[in-house]
Amino acid sequence: MKRGVIAALVGIIAIGGAFSAFATDRTVERVETAVELEVEVWVDVGLSSAFVSTRQEGEEWVTHDFVIPLERIPGVTSLVAGGPVSLSVPVTVEVELEAGEVVFTPVPAATPRVPPGEAPSGRGSCCTVRGMWDNRAAQRAISTELRKVISYAGTNLGLTHEGRITVNIAHQASGLLVRYRDAFGEAPESLPSECSFQRGTHLFFGPSCRGDEAAVAREWIDYAVQAHYLSARWVGVATSEYYWALYQTGEPPTVRDDRYRSAIFHQPATDFREGRAHEDMMAAVALFAIESYGTFEDWLAFYEEVREGGEVHTAFEGAFGVSLLQLYQDFEAWAPRQRANMLALAYGSCREAARYLPARSFQEGGGFPDYRVPLEFDADGDGYVCEGYGGFEAEELSCLVVGEVTAEEGSE
Repeated sequence: MKRGVIAALVGIIAIGGAFSAFATDRTVERVETAVELEVEVWVDVGLSSAFVSTRQEGEEWVTHDFVIPLERIPGVTSLVAGGPVSLSVPVTVEVELEAGEVVFTPVPAATPRVPPGEAPSGRGSCCTVRGMWDNRAAQRAISTELRKVISYAGTNLGLTHEGRITVNIAHQASGLLVRYRDAFGEAPESLPSECSFQRGTHLFFGPSCRGDEAAVAREWIDYAVQAHYLSARWVGVATSEYYWALYQTGEPPTVRDDRYRSAIFHQPATDFREGRAHEDMMAAVALFAIESYGTFEDWLAFYEEVREGGEVHTAFEGAFGVSLLQLYQDFEAWAPRQRANMLALAYGSCREAARYLPARSFQEGGGFPDYRVPLEFDADGDGYVCEGYGGFEAEELSCLVVGEVTAEEGSE
C-alpha cells in the first residue's frame, strides 16, 4: 500500500507578530503571546496531496480550504513532503487598553485558495471526542482507533462517511446518559446498549467497549454504511457485516463461517422471509445470494439502489438477475440440508468434542462452535461453548502429567 508521510509541515502562528500598535507619537509597540493549537493532517494517497485541520484548545476542529501537493524526497523512497503553508486561524486575544493611547489592529494572514471542487468539505474526517476530559489519554486512544478504521476502510474497502462525527465516552456507563442529554437535550430512561450505540452523527461507547477495536470498527462501519436507517434493514445489516468481517480478518466472509453456520443451525430458514431473522441470519442470506448468483460488486449495486430509495424486490432482481422470491426458496431449501449435515457432525459433550475436534487457539478464547456441541450451554452468547478446552497456554500444557508416576519410574 502506498504510504505518504509529511516531512515538513510547520504551522507558525505568530499572534504577537500579527498585531501592530500605533500611538499618537507614532511609537510602535509589539505584543507577544501564544496559543495552543492542535493540527491534524489528512493524506490522500491517491492524489498525493494533504489536507489540514486545526483547532484552538477547547474549540471545534476546522478543516482548511486548501490542499498541499506532496512530492517524493530524492533518495528517500518512503517519504513525501509538502512546502511551507500559511494558516489563518481565528484566535481571540483580550488586551487591556488605556483610552486614547493605543489601538491594536489585526493584520490578517494570507489564506491559500483552491479551485471549486478541490476543497476538503464533505470528506470523512475523524471526530470530536466528548467526555472524560480529565483523561486525555483515553480521548486520544479512541480517536486514534477510529482514525485507523477510517484510513483502512478508505484505502482498502473504498468506504467512507460524510462530514464530522462526535464520539461520546464516559468513565461509567451511566455517564453516557449525560453525554446523550448534552447532545440531544433529553436522555432515554435506559441506554440502548452499555457497550456501544449511535444516533445521528453521534457514536457512544461505554467503558467496556471504548477500548474494544472490534466495537469501534463495527459502530463506524454501521454509520458509514448507514445500516441504521435503510428502509430494508437487513440490506444495511448484511452490508455492514460484510465490511466488518473483512476489516477484522482481511478476508471476505463466507456463508460457511462459524457464526453464520450457527445462525442456520439454531434458527428456521423461513424466519428471514417472515422478518424475524437474527442479524447473523441476515448476513448468512446475503452471503448465500452473493455466492449463488453473483459477486459482492453486484450486492453493492443492489445496496446503493436501496439506499437511494429503490424498491427492494426490483433492485435485487436488477442486480442479481433472479427474484427475491427465488432467493427465499433457494435459501430455504439449502439451509435445512446444511443443518442436517451439521447435526450428523455434532458431538454430545465438551469431553467428546475435545477427543476429535481441535479447539480454538488460546488467544481466541478456546472452545468449539456451538453448533458442533449443541447440548452445551453458550453462557456468554458468543457462539462458542466449552471455552475451557484449549484455554491453556502451550507452556502450561507441557507441564501436565497424565496418570500416576511411581517412584521407580521417576528415578529412571
